[in-house]
Amino acid sequence: MPPSRKGVAACPGRRQRGSRQKDRTMLDSLRRSASGWIAKLLIGLLAVSFAVWGIADIFSGFGGNTVAKVGDEEIDGLAFERELRTEMDRFSQRLGQPVTLDQARRYGIDRAALSRLINVAALDGATKDMGLAVGDEVVGQAIVTDPNLQGGFGRFDRELFRQTLRANGIDEERFVEQRRKAMARDQLVTSLTMGVEAPEALVRVVANYQEETRTAGYIILPPSLAGEIEAPDAETLQAFYQAGASAFTLPETRDISFMVLEPEHITQTMTISEDDLREAYEQRRGDYDVPERREVQQVTFGTEDAAKEALEKLRSGTKAETIVKEIGLTMEDVDLGTVSRGEMLSPDLADAAFSIESGAWSEPVKGPLGWSIFHVGTISVAEPSTYEEVKDKLRRTLELEMAQEQIYDIQNSIEDARAAGEPLESVATRFNLNLRQIGGVTREGKTRNGDPVELPEALPELLETAYNNGAGEQIPPLATADQGYYWVQVDAVTPAAVQPLDEVRDRVLSIWMERERAARLEALAAKLVERGNAGESFEKIAAEYDRSVLSVPGIQRNAQSDTFSRTVVARLFATPEGGFTFGPVGVGESLLLMQVREVREPSVERGSDKYAEIERSVRDSIQADILQSFVFGYQTKLGVEVNSTLYEQVVATDGTR
Repeated sequence: MPPSRKGVAACPGRRQRGSRQKDRTMLDSLRRSASGWIAKLLIGLLAVSFAVWGIADIFSGFGGNTVAKVGDEEIDGLAFERELRTEMDRFSQRLGQPVTLDQARRYGIDRAALSRLINVAALDGATKDMGLAVGDEVVGQAIVTDPNLQGGFGRFDRELFRQTLRANGIDEERFVEQRRKAMARDQLVTSLTMGVEAPEALVRVVANYQEETRTAGYIILPPSLAGEIEAPDAETLQAFYQAGASAFTLPETRDISFMVLEPEHITQTMTISEDDLREAYEQRRGDYDVPERREVQQVTFGTEDAAKEALEKLRSGTKAETIVKEIGLTMEDVDLGTVSRGEMLSPDLADAAFSIESGAWSEPVKGPLGWSIFHVGTISVAEPSTYEEVKDKLRRTLELEMAQEQIYDIQNSIEDARAAGEPLESVATRFNLNLRQIGGVTREGKTRNGDPVELPEALPELLETAYNNGAGEQIPPLATADQGYYWVQVDAVTPAAVQPLDEVRDRVLSIWMERERAARLEALAAKLVERGNAGESFEKIAAEYDRSVLSVPGIQRNAQSDTFSRTVVARLFATPEGGFTFGPVGVGESLLLMQVREVREPSVERGSDKYAEIERSVRDSIQADILQSFVFGYQTKLGVEVNSTLYEQVVATDGTR
């Protein structure tokens, strides 16, 4: 049945999810830029804060949308959720794979995120306590000239700015206030850490530790020196098998079924009449018309009087470059480029810029960042669209919007059927949905043999959901990225099982012989170390194994190679000059027998680049310690409270809801 006109008219334009990740990334960039180098100092102030507050003391529930309070400074649930997602993204980048919310809780990422926000709130409370403030004009100039708010042409991009704030639920006033707080924090942190010097004695100690080098003599002891390894008797092999049973255990697997309902599935059955389509076009033609665009320059001042004074000078012949230079900006800073009315920061500013002729200056107008005057250059007239040009695109848009409205009702119908006991397979058939089945998949997305299982990339929580629920349990529907739903069902669970010795005997025997060979080789190396440390020459020891002592000079503490593993280097630096030690090679099963031939202390001259680098590192560490002590002190002074109820709601996984 074709949709009614009322149904079509009620379909508003909607922002799709595809750009949300970009918007959140942009907002994260804005937030990071607000603190500059000071953000580096705050990185270390994470979950350690909980040790100061005491977990049992802070988790006292209270209502509202406030997840935590530091004195009068409040942290809302949206800010915490955004910070949590940011921390998860960072952790995912380090791991090289996505991190689920359940994993984030196990790793303590949720507490790290909240701790970071509480530290920032403590600094905000401190700035208020000390009376630190930043004026409107300074904040406005900082926002307009922020590189993170500039588009592809190096100019302040207002439309991107507005879209980013809107997508993240932050209005312009709140963002300006957040930037103001960030600038006040910068003032405070700068005053706390300004003038900190790194003591020369401490720099020398760090330099000696970091830059010390050693010369090592070494020979390689291959596994063959362990001699021939005979197979163990049955009793020994049985005991080894039992002690290492976990290595011979097949992992748990699950058979799962799932079906997906997307708006795309619904649009295939829709028809929209020509009359409805034309009516929708008239209601939305503004979305398709090319609007009037103007070359606009915006100069913003802290007060109305300053804006009026500048306007009078401009109309008297003073060049715009002169006025802009007087407030510390360049013409590039005030050039908005070619913009439409909708791309202006507020309706009042748009009215001012679009009500004057080309070449004119507007009267001062109040905006979110201060008092502004506008200059207009070239004007590109509007180009109206036609119905024929856009009808196919509009039809597709309406179909998706109507499908998104209907999909919830279909989801409810499916849930009613499941609640009545109808099997998922029957539900899929009745609603014409494809039921996919995956058998024998492990928690890691592999078969028991270790082969990868093909899983739908668009459903990243599919496997986690299956392993958070039991066979036969009715799992609530989950949301897809395209505003649809999907259902998961665990059909069967195959528990983990230890493979019988008879089935893995060859593998058990191989592992036993490898470990026995390694143990014998280590015992040999230990005896050779004892001989060397007792006074025998390295050359004599090496000759017994038909080897010559090799030498490597200038080994640094952080060195690593195929021959010198990190373990070997660590042992080398823990051994005194002339002493012997051993350790594994970087690649392979051999061991290195080593003697420290020379310990060379560095000569880092004051004034050298290396000295300056180490001095900066030490100074940064001291500044971080000062800031950490200050923040913890203010947390104690102001008091910290956490809303445990809201906290658990934000971090709850599907398995804990």
